[in-house]
Amino acid sequence: MNIIKLLAYSHYLKNCYLNTFSKLPWNEVVKDRGASFGSLRNILLHVISYEDLLVNHLLQGDTQEPVINFEDFDSIEKIKQYMELVNSGVNEYLDTVTIEELSRKVERRFKDGTILLLTVEDVLIHLFQEGIHHMGEFIALLWQMDIEPPHLGWAKYINKPPS
Repeated sequence: MNIIKLLAYSHYLKNCYLNTFSKLPWNEVVKDRGASFGSLRNILLHVISYEDLLVNHLLQGDTQEPVINFEDFDSIEKIKQYMELVNSGVNEYLDTVTIEELSRKVERRFKDGTILLLTVEDVLIHLFQEGIHHMGEFIALLWQMDIEPPHLGWAKYINKPPS
């Protein structure tokens, strides 16, 4: 069940980046940088809302896609509150995951009309991969701003002292 460990790592990284963004002037957080979702705020909100969609909704049988308006998040504190809410639900679900649950099949409907039958484990792996893609995006954007990213690689993460 290494995917559970990888998702904990993903949560750790999201918190690191949120803390870094909290030290920036707000106009830098919302500035359109020509990235996947424009600004640092929007990319982070996409990552959080996608996790909400896949874990708190799809994997738990709720077919309603959560819809958020990025513009409603006009402070780091609002982003943090949303992330904590989503993480709470995700962690509650992940605490119950068994080997059998990872093998359960779910139907994933995409906006283009494609429907795929995936295991829970495959959905979680996809979620982790999606998050890591955007963490790389954060690294590049922060470098462009002459800011050292707070990124901690997997090997150092699993060997860091408990906090």
